[in-house]
Amino acid sequence: RVKYILNTWFNQAKKQTYFITDRESLELNKTTNGHAVKTSCRKRRGHSDLSCKTGLSFDLYVKSDKRWWCHVDDDNYVNVQLLVKLLEKLDWRKDVYLGRQSVPHQLRGTYEGKRTRFVFASTGAGVCISKTLSKKMAPWTGNGKFLETSRIIGRPDDITLGFIINGLLKVTLTSTDLFHSHLETLAKIEPTTLQKQAILSQKAPTNVLNISKNVTNTTVFNLEEDPSRFYSLHCIIHPESQLCNAKWLH
Repeated sequence: RVKYILNTWFNQAKKQTYFITDRESLELNKTTNGHAVKTSCRKRRGHSDLSCKTGLSFDLYVKSDKRWWCHVDDDNYVNVQLLVKLLEKLDWRKDVYLGRQSVPHQLRGTYEGKRTRFVFASTGAGVCISKTLSKKMAPWTGNGKFLETSRIIGRPDDITLGFIINGLLKVTLTSTDLFHSHLETLAKIEPTTLQKQAILSQKAPTNVLNISKNVTNTTVFNLEEDPSRFYSLHCIIHPESQLCNAKWLH
């Protein structure tokens, strides 16, 4: 999955993008100019394992001077320029929780004897949080507390974020339909609108974007070269990229 990111949207945001990983990779660290952060989290996909990595990612952000923390998975494609424009319309000095609601109903959670109802945005479609809001989350997130909070409520990372932000801090989710996860049927997204989406996903080979030569005049890779469809997607958004040069294909 990582190679598709490195060859596409990572090049639009090299200084801002960090890879949080549970595997040692000198090659990845070199390619990203030191932006591959090795964690001590287990190499599994259980609730605690995912929350461990997300918590460390959040701690890394809090130490920075950046206005926004955007968390995306390794099966996401980020339309960097469009995401930046979207964030510019919002005020980082206010409490902003931006994402796509994963389920239509509220969930229930209990923390220190207090019950609350809340909604959450799926990290599978991407989530962005303002600097101001991140500071208010500190009692439940700072210095490893995110994993502890996740374990207390018995929920994975994205639901824990929603629990803290919407359930405890009562910050409303700013919903967007420009973020997409593989929980959707991605082939149903109209190909002519792909340039207008901020975050897209894939779950090759069963759930990928519908990109074929009869719907675009840009470079389209075959499924063997591009099972995620991220190369073909990148050429729709950035046709000037070297990746889309016919010479690169051979």
